Amino acid sequence: MQNSQGNYEKIILTISSLLAIGVAVWLVLQSQGFEESLALAQATSKNDLNAPNNQAVVGAIETIKKKYSWVSPVRNGKAVPLNKSVLLVMKDGKLFDLLLSDPDNQFRSPMTNVFLTGDLTKNPPESQLPHIFSPNVGDLDADEDGFSNLEEFNAKTNPRDANSMPPLTNKLFLRQRISHDYILKMVSGDGSTFQIQRLKPEPKSSKFAPVNEGFGFEKGVVRFKILSSKKDTIQHPTLGPMEVFILKVLDLSTNKEFELTQGKEVNLAEYEAELEFRWKKRQTIPNVKEGKTFQLPGLGKTYYILKLEETKAVIAPVGNDGRPTPETIEIQQG
Repeated sequence: MQNSQGNYEKIILTISSLLAIGVAVWLVLQSQGFEESLALAQATSKNDLNAPNNQAVVGAIETIKKKYSWVSPVRNGKAVPLNKSVLLVMKDGKLFDLLLSDPDNQFRSPMTNVFLTGDLTKNPPESQLPHIFSPNVGDLDADEDGFSNLEEFNAKTNPRDANSMPPLTNKLFLRQRISHDYILKMVSGDGSTFQIQRLKPEPKSSKFAPVNEGFGFEKGVVRFKILSSKKDTIQHPTLGPMEVFILKVLDLSTNKEFELTQGKEVNLAEYEAELEFRWKKRQTIPNVKEGKTFQLPGLGKTYYILKLEETKAVIAPVGNDGRPTPETIEIQQG
């Protein structure tokens, strides 16, 4: 029993010795690393700096030595003070001076530079139009009066004042002319009574009408009256010279006279127009007949249709007396 206890103590002493030796070795290694961590970094010597950029230095010195001659720009024969800005704009590789109004210097032709930037000679001076550097500045409406800047330029009105605008009839267009044909033809006659046909509108109809008496083609309606008749010689395209009757007829519905030549058609067409008013929004004005009046939608302005042609209408304002004024206005198709 004592022998076993002695062996056990020897084993413990051996293990303890080995642990002590290991700790000693670890401490020696740590002491060496600690010394290296205390090593100071070496400073860089001034002699190791990059060489200066001599070429850049020389260029900077030459720039400082340069002398600049400041010359005032001339506007309308007068030098502009150097402390006043000059509005220069580059467009398509060309420089535009917006303070000049030369025809070859128009930034947004056909509009002038003064129109865009404002006339500073007025009292008070005009302000610059918004968005003058936008390519579509001519299509914009600076004062929101329903007319574009370009339309106001062409009409010589003020695009900065909503009360200054082109005539509202500039926004009126003929969309289409509608023809209601009314075709008559004199077939025969004996000098006192004549056979007259209505070919259009349908149905066709024929009447025998004496001179100085009224007649018509609708039941109970007397529209025409033969005023006189005469004989004359005309050149027929195939039969050559031939004698025919020529009648002078009064249209009682319009109080207008016309001639009926035997064998020839006459169209007493009635026309009506479909107009369109394009001010701020599109509004159609239908069934406007020649010789009648119409109004611009929502404005109460009345106009009289003097003449309706295929591609245009001629109108006149109606005065306070209810009659057309001498002023005439052409409305184009569009």
